[in-house]
Amino acid sequence: MSRPVPTPGRFEDEPVGASVDPVSASAELVAAGIPVRRASPEAIARWVGAGWADFRRSPVPGLVVGLVCVAVGWFIVLALWRIESAVFVLPLITGFMLASPLLAVPLYEVSRRHARGEPAGAGALLAGFRRNRWGIGFMGALLMLFLYGWLRVATMIWFLFFGLEAPPLDAFLATALSDFGFVLASFGIGGVLATLVFSISAISLPMLVDRPADAMTAAMTSLRACLGSPATMALWAFLISILTLIGIGAAFFGLLLVVPVIGHATWHAYTDLVGSAAERQQLRD
Repeated sequence: MSRPVPTPGRFEDEPVGASVDPVSASAELVAAGIPVRRASPEAIARWVGAGWADFRRSPVPGLVVGLVCVAVGWFIVLALWRIESAVFVLPLITGFMLASPLLAVPLYEVSRRHARGEPAGAGALLAGFRRNRWGIGFMGALLMLFLYGWLRVATMIWFLFFGLEAPPLDAFLATALSDFGFVLASFGIGGVLATLVFSISAISLPMLVDRPADAMTAAMTSLRACLGSPATMALWAFLISILTLIGIGAAFFGLLLVVPVIGHATWHAYTDLVGSAAERQQLRD
């Protein structure tokens, strides 16, 4: 007599993830939580144009933030030059890009005030941080953690390829570029980390400035916005990287213009993809 086939129960269920379709899972994630909208690649030009308009309208906060970025960049270079530690040059300069969204918080506040028709002077430099201290503080700590992790990974990659002996500063770049394996490993691992950081910070900090959300909700909303418009956000991340590298390559002084425009443009990306609190209030009224 044959035994009856047991119905799936506590011990007969399929393993978690056994029948998960990645495409369906991404679609479900996009549909959950705070609603996000899709944006076409053409929207990037609109974001940059609006960011430039915000910068021209209130240049002082943007120039102050840009000067801070220039000063931080030169401090990194001069400090490493003094201690003759060439190994940290590229990781710190590229890692600076991971943490830079935190420095742009005053720019998000300026754009928020512009959208509401409020004055946006020098007072916006600190007002943005006070609007959501815990959320912005947690997100800042998370970005610093990613920066620290990148520094550890980057130095480990260097020591794996070149040993513990650090080259002189004037020969560092030539040494680094001479090994294709090192370049491939650095860009590969760094690219994965940068993609993750961008996904959770693309619009999370403007959202934290704009509304009383927690850092986890803001990070997940940012991730869902990136999943909802992958081509647009990938192109936006590429443009940010290129412009930032150009600014750094211009002896860091290019950041005086690049950082404010990108910061303001990020606010407009947020309002396009999620919608500001003021827009939500207008819809309710």
